[in-house]
Amino acid sequence: MRAAIAIVIGLAAGVLGYGYWHRTSHASLTVVLTDTSRTERDGRVLNAELVFLDASSRPLARGRTDDKLGIVLLQHPASGYCGPDLALEVYRACVIAQSGWVTGWVNDLRYVSDVIGNCRIERIPVEVTMLRDSLFTWWIPLGDWEGTPYTRYATRLEVDVRVCAVTGYRG
Repeated sequence: MRAAIAIVIGLAAGVLGYGYWHRTSHASLTVVLTDTSRTERDGRVLNAELVFLDASSRPLARGRTDDKLGIVLLQHPASGYCGPDLALEVYRACVIAQSGWVTGWVNDLRYVSDVIGNCRIERIPVEVTMLRDSLFTWWIPLGDWEGTPYTRYATRLEVDVRVCAVTGYRG
């Protein structure tokens, strides 16, 4: 009986330990970039280039918005951009690689530099919010992510391209 209880406790600790490790070693970053001077497409910015910077303005990562929806895509050093034009298996492998890579630099993120057409805005301060999946519900199957826990980071940048200025930012 004691052996069975020890096995159950060991399994529970192992499952929760794995969940904790996965949650802290895999993350996603969602960046919403909007142009407050535009009303079409909800102000989403197409074909912008972004550089994510640390406190000393050292580049941490690069990104760009797509040309259809204005979604910010991060450029993984080896896998490149994980966009919807990739085959399903290639896309999954790219997202998995990117989720481990993001955790290495996202906590150091302090600024973003944007290039939108002729407008260049340097060192926009960013506030990044963090949402971590609960360790007690991570095992529930959730489609593509298979229920494994992630840490999700998000930030929002608002610019007015007409005057090439920041109008707002928040996490």
